[in-house]
Amino acid sequence: MDVKTATRVLDVFNLFAEQQKPLIYSEIAAHMGIPLSSCHGLLKTMVAKGYLYELGKKSGYYPTQKLLHVASVICRRDPLVTALEPVLLTVRDVTRETAILAKLADRQVVYLSVVESMQTIRYSHQPGGFKSLHATSSGKALVSVIEPAARKALLDGYTDWTRITTNTLPSRACFEADMAEGTTRGWQRSVGENVEDVMSLAFGFRVHDQPFAIVVAGPMARVQKHEAEIAGAFPTIRQQLVDVLAPTRVDFDTGDLE
Repeated sequence: MDVKTATRVLDVFNLFAEQQKPLIYSEIAAHMGIPLSSCHGLLKTMVAKGYLYELGKKSGYYPTQKLLHVASVICRRDPLVTALEPVLLTVRDVTRETAILAKLADRQVVYLSVVESMQTIRYSHQPGGFKSLHATSSGKALVSVIEPAARKALLDGYTDWTRITTNTLPSRACFEADMAEGTTRGWQRSVGENVEDVMSLAFGFRVHDQPFAIVVAGPMARVQKHEAEIAGAFPTIRQQLVDVLAPTRVDFDTGDLE
């Protein structure tokens, strides 16, 4: 597979999502930093496959509805996210904060599903977004439920401990110590470590031996005020996970953390 070409196709869709208007191919090439000839060929291929259409020679290109149709069909058949949607809705309704389903993706956290809080001031994000492993409660929750040998291998290869905010944990030792505290507590916490003034609580679980996490995120002052109440809802949420996914096994144990 031509990885560069695949990346460029996705970049085209992301560009239209950002610009939200028709673009001529020279504008697209400039935004993406690729040669005009390569851009022209890429766009012609996407037109031929039905994902773009040309408004006119000087009017540019824009995506068709095919992407929306294909994405809708795919999402309706998602075996895990669809099954866990009621759980996320419960988390959102009980905590009144944004509920997130996260998964480990190599050495990053990826958000699989986001159900935003109904409150005016809330934490907002979109599915498919990535977060740093060391600066999030989801990262700690995901790593905590990996079996010890795999956890060690993951952290041995994790070298970017960049401080995203002044509260970001700056080293592996700090990360492991904080994660161990969270394991003892029964859930992980991030206080302004990834986004200033945002706090999140999370717990991890495994399905088919894959690590996932349920995350609650919101404005720091509000989550701090209701932290005990939010964490108190986690046992009920865990049981709902087990019930919704039955007969598939759900594991919450975290192995040995030293």
